[in-house]
Amino acid sequence: MKGRVLVIGGTGHIGSYLVPRLVAAGYEVWVFSRGTTKPYPFSPLWSRVHLIPGDRERDEKQGILGEHIRAIRPHAIIDLIAFEPESAQALVEVLRGSNAHLLMCTTAWVYGKTRVIPTPEDAPRLPENDYARKKVLIEDILFAASKKGELKLTVIRPTHITGPGKTFVTPFGDHDPQTLQKILNGEEIVLLDGGFSTLHHVHPQDVAELFFAALENPRASVGEAFNCGARYAMTFFGLGEFIATSFEKTFCFRSLSLEEYTERFGYPEEAAMHVRQGCCVSMEKARELLGFVPRYTPEGAVLEAMHDLIARGVLEVR
Repeated sequence: MKGRVLVIGGTGHIGSYLVPRLVAAGYEVWVFSRGTTKPYPFSPLWSRVHLIPGDRERDEKQGILGEHIRAIRPHAIIDLIAFEPESAQALVEVLRGSNAHLLMCTTAWVYGKTRVIPTPEDAPRLPENDYARKKVLIEDILFAASKKGELKLTVIRPTHITGPGKTFVTPFGDHDPQTLQKILNGEEIVLLDGGFSTLHHVHPQDVAELFFAALENPRASVGEAFNCGARYAMTFFGLGEFIATSFEKTFCFRSLSLEEYTERFGYPEEAAMHVRQGCCVSMEKARELLGFVPRYTPEGAVLEAMHDLIARGVLEVR
């Protein structure tokens, strides 16, 4: 075995691809998860994974998660589901003085409104919602401990995760499959602010591969943060047009400003966040330090997600 790796939250979108990748590479893999989500796609390699059922919040408060970590003595921990600063602090307490490599999943939302395109990792972090603010606090806690030599840290900041098993950010800016169904029906949808803000879809397999690359190259990854998006970003208009033409439909839309839409139909909170914030990150650092190049284009990730939604009966092609 190359080493023991504990993946916290390993049965979700990223873990479904990452865990089998780790097993295939020769790692002894432990997965801490509630067990309510089955990994997808299926891999027979999961039979070689040690599963630890548990609830993150509960087990963390009771010290049970820390006990698991001490018992396993992992060479690396990949944390995919830390959403509270308290979780970061708990990991610092458990890992302080150990030689374990902590790879933490945060989010590209830490940058807030897009100011530089593509956005590099050293751009100011100016988060605009509670989710992103907590991720910034998590990063701050862990980087502070890393600078003190208390742990070895790598941070990965994914963009809009898009692939089988989940919905994705639509050309309107929501996660509602009905927006996609309207496009498949050739019906009109609304593009907010002309649809020229940016989205950066990324396939979970690419996110998994970047985590793997960072794990395999600690000399280059420890102490660093890495963006994780597809090869490039798309506009909301470009996404809608791509989906429509991929299914031999005409893309029908009308443009409304966010203010006009709100006056007519009410404030679309999720869509407004995506449209007025935008997302387009640089992948140069991952390429230069880790030799990582995303396999998927955003179109490829979206098309795979669309076919999965159709296969599961969420969407219908008429």
